[in-house]
Amino acid sequence: MSPVIPFWLLLILAIVAFLFVRLSYGQQTGNSDRVHRLLSFFRLSVFLLIVLLAANFQWVRTGSLSRRPLIKIFFDNSVSAGYHQSISKQSLVNGYQEILNAVSELTYDESIDLSIEVFTFGETVSPLSGSPLGMGVNESSTNLSAVLASSSEVAGDEQLNGVIIVSDGQSTVGADPVSSAGGVKVPVYTVGIGEPLRMVDVRINSVKVPIVAVRGEMVSAEVTIESFGEIDQRVHVSLEKGGSLLGTQIVAPGGKGSSQIVRFQFEADQVGNEEYVIQVSSVKDEINIDNNRNSFSINVLKDRFRVALITGAPSFNTRFLKLALESEPKLSVEHFIQRMNEWEPAIANFWRQSYDLIILDNFPTSTIPSRWSTDLSRKLGRGKTAIVLVAGEALVEDKLLAYLPIFGLQPFGEEIGLGSQFSVEAVPGSNDPMKFFELDWSQFPPLSPKISVEPGAEGMTTTAQLSTLSPVPLIITGKIPSFDQKNQTVRRSVFTSADLWHLYFRGKGTEANTAMKDYWASLLRWLVAMSGEEDRYFRMTKSAFQRGEEVMIEGTFPRLNTKQLQEGIWWRILHPDMGETLVPLTKEDASEMWKGSFIAAEPGRYQYWTLMGDEQFSIEEPHGIFLVEQALLELKNVYLDKESLEGISESTGGGYVPWSERLNLIDRLSIKSRKEVFSQTVDLSHWPPFLILLVVFLAAEWALRRGRGLQ
Repeated sequence: MSPVIPFWLLLILAIVAFLFVRLSYGQQTGNSDRVHRLLSFFRLSVFLLIVLLAANFQWVRTGSLSRRPLIKIFFDNSVSAGYHQSISKQSLVNGYQEILNAVSELTYDESIDLSIEVFTFGETVSPLSGSPLGMGVNESSTNLSAVLASSSEVAGDEQLNGVIIVSDGQSTVGADPVSSAGGVKVPVYTVGIGEPLRMVDVRINSVKVPIVAVRGEMVSAEVTIESFGEIDQRVHVSLEKGGSLLGTQIVAPGGKGSSQIVRFQFEADQVGNEEYVIQVSSVKDEINIDNNRNSFSINVLKDRFRVALITGAPSFNTRFLKLALESEPKLSVEHFIQRMNEWEPAIANFWRQSYDLIILDNFPTSTIPSRWSTDLSRKLGRGKTAIVLVAGEALVEDKLLAYLPIFGLQPFGEEIGLGSQFSVEAVPGSNDPMKFFELDWSQFPPLSPKISVEPGAEGMTTTAQLSTLSPVPLIITGKIPSFDQKNQTVRRSVFTSADLWHLYFRGKGTEANTAMKDYWASLLRWLVAMSGEEDRYFRMTKSAFQRGEEVMIEGTFPRLNTKQLQEGIWWRILHPDMGETLVPLTKEDASEMWKGSFIAAEPGRYQYWTLMGDEQFSIEEPHGIFLVEQALLELKNVYLDKESLEGISESTGGGYVPWSERLNLIDRLSIKSRKEVFSQTVDLSHWPPFLILLVVFLAAEWALRRGRGLQ
């Protein structure tokens, strides 16, 4: 024990304190009163304690702590561990029990006082409750890096002496286990399950094909075939569509983890979402044939789209519509113009032909027969034809009433000031198919309403409006159920003002002029479904996956505005038992593809949607489905990865033994109890009894003085 300041200085301070107390109380009491002598004692004691506090004496306290030795055992509970030909599942769990019994015998040595913790592992690590004989050996994936990460966790009074991992070394998820072993500071002993010889397997690793193609294009498909084990025969790789063989090739798999690339070229000859199947014939002794088949889809678009432009009376709107149509080379336009009671060309051609889009420009007029609405409904009912109405000065609103059901509209409930001009403004909404187009409507001149209608069917929505006391719909767009096929939807759009041309010709040569033309060109492309369903092309990398496999989706959103990019793109996955999962999609800069993935933990049928951040998640019809089969990803590589297990043991100073020598591992364990000596420096100023005594003397003096009425 030593003070911070010299002893001689402490002695001087103590004498000064004594004299000060003696003289001060002696002058007041003459040293005759017993109480005052007691007060002098308390006051002197307080001064001396303060002097000691200033001296801050220090001393060192030593001691020792015994740590109990601990051994952790990890048993592989994944499917691959129980699938080796040389070891049955029952003999595997019996071997687990033998290892546990052998280690447990070491606990009978009272001089060691050994503690044992037992775990099982697959994708995650779990404590083993009960006997290893009850293990299912059925987990869908293996994460050895998670085992190594959890092996160092110990209680405060335990000392980890070693780790035992019993596994075949297969790690299907997580980081590289050999690299992860560097963080373990104790020996890791490994027991290898099975034989190093890989089991025979041929599988389709990947298929590279475009997501979108145009009808008539030649499409190339690049198929990567991987093979494992010893294979001495050839296999057939075939490409099929709808049960028809498109091509076949013969390859000789090299086995031992090698891969071959097979290429097919075929014509995208049918419009729609076409399904194709790649299949590889099986080989002798192949363990898993589920991965010999892979299906993919291609969204085939039309090379030409037929458009009928029906003009009741030519106007400046007609000129603008033709400019917008001419900007898209894939649109083939037939223009029918009414001149008095005749059509040029003959309107009979319109009724005989089928179209992808019909544009009613300045229509219907007063000379249009009333049967037109009925005939047009029948024509539209025969196919998924889109239709758009652009109001004009010659349009007769009374005749338009019969056409409103075609567009999913109804009369506007309030009177509007026809002939008055009002400013244009956007109507934000998640159902707007043109929401990707960032258009500032305030830059355009005001317009006059011509027809007073509003959405009258579910699926139609107002996307731009004229701002009055009660805003009037200007553009109404959406999809409504088809007349004949209720499970399909048809696309509709209406422009309610006769002054569409004002938005273009009055701003000619400006940015607003170009933006309006691009807007209508994009709207026409959406109406004919040139850009695909909701302008998004997404597909699964396969239609069927194995349980425990990484499921991936890829695709494109050709048009996204700034707000949608900020709110993100999501992959919504729905499983009857697991519920809903939301996976964020990320964009690869090199390929411009949006991609996402998740681990399929349960088998079954999954539905999925691809959603922009501002869309609702309650969409009824899914964008697609995929299947997860019971067969497991781990079955593709059922063999003993001896190199990984030896690498883990060597990097930690442990050892490796094969399954047949598993009990010899006990002799390698080095178990030692350990005592840790610790020392602690104690400061008098921080010593609780000293501080308590100081407070007691101060309180006693104060109480005694108050009791005697002294100041």
